[in-house]
Amino acid sequence: MTAHGRPATIYDVAGLAQVSIATVSKALNAPAKVAEPTRRRVLEAIRQLNFVPKETATSRARRSARRIGVFAPFSTYPSFAERLNGILTAESNQPVEVVVHDVQSAAESGRVLEALPALRSYDGVIIMSVPLSQEAADALRHGHLPAVLVDVAGYGLPSVTTDDEQGGRLAANALIRTGRTRFAFLGHRQVLPELESPSQRRLLGFRAGLAEAGFQLDPNATALAGPTFEDAIRAAIDLVGASAVPTGVFAHTDELAAAVHLVARRLGRAIPQDIALVGYDDSSIASALDLTTIRQPLRQTGEWALRALNALISDPEAVAASVTLPVGIIRRGST
Repeated sequence: MTAHGRPATIYDVAGLAQVSIATVSKALNAPAKVAEPTRRRVLEAIRQLNFVPKETATSRARRSARRIGVFAPFSTYPSFAERLNGILTAESNQPVEVVVHDVQSAAESGRVLEALPALRSYDGVIIMSVPLSQEAADALRHGHLPAVLVDVAGYGLPSVTTDDEQGGRLAANALIRTGRTRFAFLGHRQVLPELESPSQRRLLGFRAGLAEAGFQLDPNATALAGPTFEDAIRAAIDLVGASAVPTGVFAHTDELAAAVHLVARRLGRAIPQDIALVGYDDSSIASALDLTTIRQPLRQTGEWALRALNALISDPEAVAASVTLPVGIIRRGST
């Protein structure tokens, strides 16, 4: 709203931020193409003026269903498709339109999420396993855009997570009971070092489970892979091809376990005779490889997230508690 009491326009935003209207548009729709100081100036002007893009206001007036944005690394981690299924099939007291965003990097997601409250294109958002910057979290809260986190917690936002540390302990116990004594862990490389990832939490639980039984995990017996399967293969070679070959391996996901399985076969090592193997997620890959795995309630996390978000949209003053759901182990032939 301007000082004259009329709704702010893009020209008002451009004037306050001292940029062109094209730059305002880019800051909202293609934030990666705008220099960081300029982008922040535009967002601050939008916040001060309470600016709503005209096309957004029109589309919101015509909508009969709530519009939910879902942000996750869908193309990197197949398990998020099952979480999305939970969102799509959850019971809702109002029609819901779901728009899916495949997030490729933490930097990209931060810029997009910071601009969302200004765009007013969603009634609420679900953010799955995407590390938030403090700026993005503040923008969501101060912009009064209801948000629920999945597989990541904190920032003063409601969240649903699974008990990753317990999953690591279950994996340790499954390997120990096979009589193995040399253990290894294959995880994913940390995106933002300052945040604790599910991979880190599973490793913590794995170490704790081994320690309780009198074993230690050698620091050299931990490998971290990048996001692609080729990265996983290279990390698996570092583990399975080492001079001290592990006899029990815990992988952070079933996809990483598949990489260990493939590398072991190439090197002439049999599973489970030479290497006992435990994955995580209980995906179709686990069934195909007869893989012992930790089952987490993927679909239920999506269902919980949508119910919590709908409650926040209906009552912005509502306090949504965060929850942690339990995990379990599915024993198959790899152990």
